[in-house]
Amino acid sequence: MSWLRPGGASGGKSAARQIMCRDGSKPRILFAEDSYAARTLTAALLTKMGCEVDAVEHGEHALHHASERTYDLILLDIEMPVMDGVSAARKIRELGGAPAHVPIMALSAFLADTAKVASIRDEFDSALAKPAGRDALHDAIQTMLDGGR
Repeated sequence: MSWLRPGGASGGKSAARQIMCRDGSKPRILFAEDSYAARTLTAALLTKMGCEVDAVEHGEHALHHASERTYDLILLDIEMPVMDGVSAARKIRELGGAPAHVPIMALSAFLADTAKVASIRDEFDSALAKPAGRDALHDAIQTMLDGGR
């Protein structure tokens, strides 16, 4: 499991860097985040990086989307209403089949909380601390799509 710190430059050339699946296709990403501003901004950023993004408000919506569509990566906030990211990740794995094998990355401001980190490590393939800069987000997602954990 990779544990990444926030950061990364936000200017210039990094905006043009594209994220790609190993076969060169555009990655399909499911992104769950309860903050409207963060959800909108991150989804727009991922779209600029070449991703097709389904952005949802909470874990229950993420579970529904994961059961209905095919994704290359699932990116979940940890603290969300209705169903939190840890519960959503667990339930997505319990679906079995293709959804159970999609890499799931936590995006959370709570990675310093040791109690939460234990449950995050059990359910997620990777974690990225918020706020994550453009380059850190790009690199973390590309690493996951390349098969890195």
